[in-house]
Amino acid sequence: MKLPWHLECDQSQTPTLFELSDGRFQVVSHGQLAPLMGGYGYLLVEKRLADFLASLKLERVSYEPVAFFFPFTGEEVRTHVRIRVSQFFTAQDLRGLALDGLRLMTMNDRYYFVSEELKGELEQSGFAYLQFSEGLTGFGGSAAHTVRATRPGVPGNT
Repeated sequence: MKLPWHLECDQSQTPTLFELSDGRFQVVSHGQLAPLMGGYGYLLVEKRLADFLASLKLERVSYEPVAFFFPFTGEEVRTHVRIRVSQFFTAQDLRGLALDGLRLMTMNDRYYFVSEELKGELEQSGFAYLQFSEGLTGFGGSAAHTVRATRPGVPGNT
């Protein structure tokens, strides 16, 4: 039985974000903005990845510009896009999901998953910072089944 692939970024030192009422995300702790950051109710990705996903014309997915606000400097950064995912599921639904085609899904509006076909597209497209784990194997500290996106021709990128 096929399972969806949990989608993550290999950068772990991301800052804590707080969504403001105007839609911006306030950066409330130290860390570097990662090219992909997911949290409760949001998936924020670098523009290059958003453009790639948009070109695939994924169903039940929309895109909108997003700004990060750094309160200590007053700086505002617009390097990412917010992806709104409208295909929801819970852990109990995991084994019964329709996984045909290119699909981006969210579990509990917090964790993001892709179908096998979309995983393949992402792996072949040079987004080496992406990591995938099948089903729920990457949860609870179990990284045994984590697969990094590979970039052909780049040594050590397996």
